[in-house]
Amino acid sequence: MRPRALAWVLWAATASLVAGALILGLANRPEVPVYDVPFHAITLTFATLGALISSRRPGNVMGWIFLATGVLGGVETFFGQYAKVALASDGLSLPGGVLAAWLAMLTQNSFPISIIFLVLLFPDGRLPSRRWRPLAWVMGIFLAVTLVVGALGPGPFPEFPSASNPFGLERVQPSQALLVAGGLGGLICVVATLLSLVVRFYFSRGEKRLQLKWFTYAAVVGLSTPLLLNSFAPGLYQVLGQVAWTLGFLSLPVSAGVAILKYRLYDIDIIINRTLVYGPLTVMLAAVYVGGVLTLEYAFRTLTRSGSQLSIVASTLLIAALFIPMRRRVQNFIDHLFYRRKYDAARTLETFSARLREETDMDALSSELLSVVQDTVQPEHVSLWLRPQFPLDHPPTNWPDATPISRAASQQLSRSAHGAVINESLNADA
Repeated sequence: MRPRALAWVLWAATASLVAGALILGLANRPEVPVYDVPFHAITLTFATLGALISSRRPGNVMGWIFLATGVLGGVETFFGQYAKVALASDGLSLPGGVLAAWLAMLTQNSFPISIIFLVLLFPDGRLPSRRWRPLAWVMGIFLAVTLVVGALGPGPFPEFPSASNPFGLERVQPSQALLVAGGLGGLICVVATLLSLVVRFYFSRGEKRLQLKWFTYAAVVGLSTPLLLNSFAPGLYQVLGQVAWTLGFLSLPVSAGVAILKYRLYDIDIIINRTLVYGPLTVMLAAVYVGGVLTLEYAFRTLTRSGSQLSIVASTLLIAALFIPMRRRVQNFIDHLFYRRKYDAARTLETFSARLREETDMDALSSELLSVVQDTVQPEHVSLWLRPQFPLDHPPTNWPDATPISRAASQQLSRSAHGAVINESLNADA
């Protein structure tokens, strides 16, 4: 079977498992808990992105890991729901409930393992360097052993207390010390995975850094938003908490898919800039609005001993009037703080433009132009050639040839103004 066909067959299997889980949930009794629908959405998202990546780039192992994660999620949801229905005391009479519970438990333990290797190999399906191979093998062996121990551990299942492991072995029962060591080992695996992402980002350049920016942005914004809502707006979190967590987890596979497929890859810097600007701006405007409404309402009640809708109208008009100036101030602050090079370059060009309209000395202008180019573009070498005055239809025959440039990343910029030609030879090391 071709890789593209295999990818979409696995996607269809995942979709069928999720649909079967939903049907079992609808056929279930009200007192039997139903698996959360957001997990179904996350499972389908992983499977869909995995199918897209694997069908377009079969050589990229990330697509197959995405797809495997989606399949594991589909198996967990279907057999978990099946076991809940089959093992319920007054539920439908379905065979194989204990085996379904075992499969659900096994895939539930496998799901985080696939997430760990998904982050470890992001974005190109390779380790950061060869030095990470021994650690990756040790992590794989450790996680495989913990998975086998969990699959053969005796006793009832945590999610299904009425059923015991049909493949449980007493000799596999881990002691308390081994459980603590296993938890510590799992924590070390998570820390090592996050450390690999940090190391990869530190040494990355070009498109790879942009890919990592997409994933990092989704992780920071998507997972911090529900936490901030829970801390600062508990009432709003009660209403939107589940949606916020669902969108936060969905942002991880979606951002990873965008990064791997390189769809609108260079927009991430704009998105980060807009988030840094409009996030604090929204908080400040909300604080001004709430403060204005409370202050004016208190003033109206003091003067007229009754409330008034004018406080809301006045606060809304105040927000509309403050939006543009506050946005400019926040934008300048963000550029000054996080985009210092761009901010300094813009200021330098504004100063030079004002000086250009007043300067008449050609030597001073040439010297200042070279200084501006050096400060803003920061080339390895800058040269300025001035063309002597001659008619445009009779160019000179002895025009000097440009100095040969040995590097492939050279670029020549030519500008003509007031009879001058400026050649900037930019030699950038790869």
